[in-house]
Amino acid sequence: MNILDRYVIREMVVPFIAGFSVVLILFVGTIIYNNTPLIGSRLQQWPDVLYFIILQTPRYVMLALPSGALFGCALAISRLASDSETIMMKMAGISARRVLLPMIGVGVVLCGAAYVFQENVTVWAEQQGVEVYRRLANAPGPLPIQAKVVFWADNYCFYVNTVHKENNKLILGRVLIYEPPATASGFPTLTTAESATEQGRICTLHNGEIFRMNEAGEPELMGKFESMTLDLRHALGNYLNQGEKLPEAMSIGELRDQMKILRKSGLKTDRYRLELGSKLALPLSSLILILCVGPLSFNLGRRGGFMGVLLGIGVLFFYYNIMVFSKIFGENNLLSPSVAGWSAVIVFGILGIFLLWKVD
Repeated sequence: MNILDRYVIREMVVPFIAGFSVVLILFVGTIIYNNTPLIGSRLQQWPDVLYFIILQTPRYVMLALPSGALFGCALAISRLASDSETIMMKMAGISARRVLLPMIGVGVVLCGAAYVFQENVTVWAEQQGVEVYRRLANAPGPLPIQAKVVFWADNYCFYVNTVHKENNKLILGRVLIYEPPATASGFPTLTTAESATEQGRICTLHNGEIFRMNEAGEPELMGKFESMTLDLRHALGNYLNQGEKLPEAMSIGELRDQMKILRKSGLKTDRYRLELGSKLALPLSSLILILCVGPLSFNLGRRGGFMGVLLGIGVLFFYYNIMVFSKIFGENNLLSPSVAGWSAVIVFGILGIFLLWKVD
């Protein structure tokens, strides 16, 4: 590493820390806002509530890290350009791409660090968050969940209209259960019940009806029942509070293993493919954003640090919105789940390579 590399990286350190910190603080505010019902209903269990909020933070560290890289690069180049140092570098025969090289190296290091952080810290925090949330949900006081909840338990998908507790029992009102078909060409089974009670692993449905699909895919009434029990692998309350490991709480290896199991069973893997693509693409965000904002800062940075901030905000806005909307499209089958997870990286990666090629 020569003097130029050290000088450029040193210029990047302070704005990187500032950008990362500001964005992470904003995300922590979002965490608190999104969990207001939980915080309000569990003030007596404030140590667990605080721990739960802390466990939500690593997920947003993965989003704040690219923001720090973006602002670090944009403000460093803007400062060099506004003080005419980039002109002096060009006069000395140093190309813009050579000036950006140490920043690209920092981006590569951040990608590796983000991947390790995601596979170890983020996955662990998601798993621990599930346990803490379950503990809070089972604590005395109002349930920190709302009516009209959809959740999976074993191979059943439940829709619950109302939820409340009576002593140690969980009482569900107006329940709809969707049971996927056993084969890829089959049809699902639907079960409705006026109410259901859960105690231990046993869920008892009351006053219900069972519907199966005919060859045309239309529901047909198969029978009525006054009481029916489901012997689940875990307590229903655990499922309701996300007791099962979600794709977000799985490592990349676990996602791939789960996809293999689902494919052998003839079930869809869209949700897992989308999460796998996102987990592989997100660590690359720091490098991709540096590739985009670095060349732009060379052309616009002479107007001062304010332009660097404005440029960073603009690029970050479009990058995160493409991530959000592509994920929505992937969840609604408007875009291939595999492609949806990579959309932002693909679009900005192509743009960054083009800008880097044209910068000189």
